[in-house]
Amino acid sequence: MFDQARSETERAVCTAVGSGIRLDLAGRPDRTVRAELLAALLIAGGQPAVRLDHAVVTGTLDLEGRVLDTVLTLRRCTFEQPPRLMRARLIGLSLRGSRLPGLRARNLRVDSDLVLEAGFTSTGPVDLTDATVAGTVRLAGAVLRRPGGAALLAARLRVAGSVSATALRAEGEVRLRGADIGGSVQLTGARLVHPTGHALEAAGLVVAGSLRCDAHGGRFDVAGRVVLAGARIGGDVVFSGARLHDPTDEGGQVSVVPHGSVEGEFVLDAARLKADGDLKLDEGFVAAGAVGLRSARIGGHLLLADATIGRPEVVPALSASFAAGRPVDRVPVALVADGVEVGGDVEARGRAGLHAYGQVRLADAIVHGSVSLSTVRVHGPAVDALFADRLRVGGTLFLRRVRISGSVRLQNAHIGSSLDCSGARLRKPRLRPNGSVKPSLDARAATIGKDLLCGGGFRAAGGVRVRSVEVGKLATFAGARLGGRTGPGHPVPAVALSAYGLTAAELVLTFPSGRPPRGRVVLTRARVVSIVDGSGLYASTGGVDLEDFGYTAIAAAPEVDVRTRLGWLRAVQPDFAPGAYEQLAGTYRAGGDEERARQVQIERQRRRFAELPWPGRMWGRLQEWTVGYGYRPWLAIVWLAVFWLLGTIWFTFHEAQRLDPGTQPVWNPALLATDLVLPIVDLGQDKQWQLTGASQWISAVLIAAGWVLATTAAAGATRVLRRG
Repeated sequence: MFDQARSETERAVCTAVGSGIRLDLAGRPDRTVRAELLAALLIAGGQPAVRLDHAVVTGTLDLEGRVLDTVLTLRRCTFEQPPRLMRARLIGLSLRGSRLPGLRARNLRVDSDLVLEAGFTSTGPVDLTDATVAGTVRLAGAVLRRPGGAALLAARLRVAGSVSATALRAEGEVRLRGADIGGSVQLTGARLVHPTGHALEAAGLVVAGSLRCDAHGGRFDVAGRVVLAGARIGGDVVFSGARLHDPTDEGGQVSVVPHGSVEGEFVLDAARLKADGDLKLDEGFVAAGAVGLRSARIGGHLLLADATIGRPEVVPALSASFAAGRPVDRVPVALVADGVEVGGDVEARGRAGLHAYGQVRLADAIVHGSVSLSTVRVHGPAVDALFADRLRVGGTLFLRRVRISGSVRLQNAHIGSSLDCSGARLRKPRLRPNGSVKPSLDARAATIGKDLLCGGGFRAAGGVRVRSVEVGKLATFAGARLGGRTGPGHPVPAVALSAYGLTAAELVLTFPSGRPPRGRVVLTRARVVSIVDGSGLYASTGGVDLEDFGYTAIAAAPEVDVRTRLGWLRAVQPDFAPGAYEQLAGTYRAGGDEERARQVQIERQRRRFAELPWPGRMWGRLQEWTVGYGYRPWLAIVWLAVFWLLGTIWFTFHEAQRLDPGTQPVWNPALLATDLVLPIVDLGQDKQWQLTGASQWISAVLIAAGWVLATTAAAGATRVLRRG
């Protein structure tokens, strides 16, 4: 090739290529090598490698469609025009530290490694679309600059080994759509900038190993959007410590519109992602926009500890809407994980916990392990800050000591173990269209395998709705603060606790006496084995609905006598309802405490007759005084004895005249009083004496009293027999 050389430098290149040695042109005054000479040397072949350093390549290196048996190594070279390597086949290609205005290598095939690292710089697109690399692709420390365009085009790239792009700097889109990587993809410490679109577009990416976009050795930083929709990762997906942001005013902001559809672009879109290992968005991960994990499948754990997701700028507008009592139609979201399936745990605990600005969505999600959201901070005033309808958790859902501005919605959720909300503080709940507040915790129709724990300082400004919830063991609200005024000028929620149809083995409703529920407590049709209550429950400002509330054991903390408990019932039921009394009496009776059961039944009858017209009230009073509504039949005997004694005393001092002068009856005041008081018994005394004056009235009173007492005694006996 010496006849084609035009300069001393080119002749040196021909000599070096012919002998197979490396030629370094650094320090030479002339470092120019024509691209056509290099192409001719490569096409001629005969050497296993061409090694050239610090050359300035003029013209276009055109190897399109060529099959070369040479390893091409051009280190720290400068190219005048983008090399053309479309459909070429090389043993190996290294452009380490070189500077190019682009690289055209669609359908390129490299039988070993493709090295574009250590300061490799391109000011045009690096096009590796449909390329195949039998070894690894090395982009560590590369600099790709094409602002506003595509910096790296690697759609459907096939790599047998890994892609190493640590500390990559790319201004423009990095496209890996549909790429198939046999090893791992390393983007640790990379910085990608494409604020007007997708900074990393990797939809449908297939990686046999792990995808690492973390901060170990340098922070992964993206100004733009990251798309992993439909990607399949055989190992972990790691964004630990990464920072994702979209500097445009509207970018990265996603909203849920009234019908539940999602509008906007995610700063990280991993919809339908399938990862066999963990998905790590932790250790200081920051996404200044929404993260989308819709229908993702994660074989390991989803880690969110010490992460910050969402845009803080959305919170002031939501707070203003809440303060004004205006409902929010467009709900800004931080994390959309509807339909996600996690084989392990969802873990958001950490030193700082998870901070989310906007709604966190886990609707229809399936977590085979536990979900730990303890100590998280979710900022979504006036909306459902945590929206997790139909969430399925195999273990426990931890919401311990969370601080949530907004409501928590868990309708139709299924929790295999416990729902632990101990110490949680829920404020600024969602607003209805009419401006009223919705419950701070809404777990309607949920199923909880073990315990529902809402104690230990739990606070819910908008109240709690656990309507038709099934709890396997304990449901406790011990020490909870429910309801209250949610803001200046806001109404107090009408219902502080709605437990309509709740089922549990044990229900604990003990509230501080000085901080009772602010609103109504609804226990209608709830069914529990035992209940522990206290004065704080019955001091609820809206009363307590107890109709058809069923339990088999009841206790108070501290324990109280039956009169105190009856006073509680009178306080919360100004209108008489028999069910609560029947249930309480039945519970005492089942426990062998007949005396307390009788006291409850007497109170029930007393309140029943008190609401009748005056004749009924009088009749009720009479039954209470005489036979205790049938539950104290011995009172009838006492009253009969009293009337008999009074009659005996009267007739002792007021002897009557004989009706028949021909007879000689013996005057016996006691027998006469007995004959008058007992209407059924006939001793014949009242028919032998003529009672006149006051004695006639006394006898009438004794007869009337006898009949009344006998009637009430019969009514009481009938009630006792029917109860038995």
